[in-house]
Amino acid sequence: MGHDPEKLKAFWEYCESWKSLATMQMVGHAAGLAYCIKVLDSASPRYNTGAFIVLFGIGLLLGALFFLIVSMLKAGMTTAIVAQEPPTNDLGDKATYYFGLLSLWGSSACFAAAILLFIYRFSVM
Repeated sequence: MGHDPEKLKAFWEYCESWKSLATMQMVGHAAGLAYCIKVLDSASPRYNTGAFIVLFGIGLLLGALFFLIVSMLKAGMTTAIVAQEPPTNDLGDKATYYFGLLSLWGSSACFAAAILLFIYRFSVM
């Protein structure tokens, strides 16, 4: 008896939805970072962009880490499903899961903080 191709396809679609979220986070942070670098490159920067660069840079790194973790989990689970191995519950899997959560929420928090800081800075001016 082989693996169930429908379950494998459903799992791949599930992973692809999370990878698309990670891709959107990386694109958002990269766009923010590119804009900050463009403002720094201008002759007279209108406002301090250091906090934005830090937030978008950290968010970009965390988004890339989340993308990598989802890809690793997809590869590992696909191998286990095809080989019909029972799921493991070792410490490495738990650490990967918690690093994934940390990178997902950290990237989202950095983006939200950058947007709120942007709103605050321009509403005060």
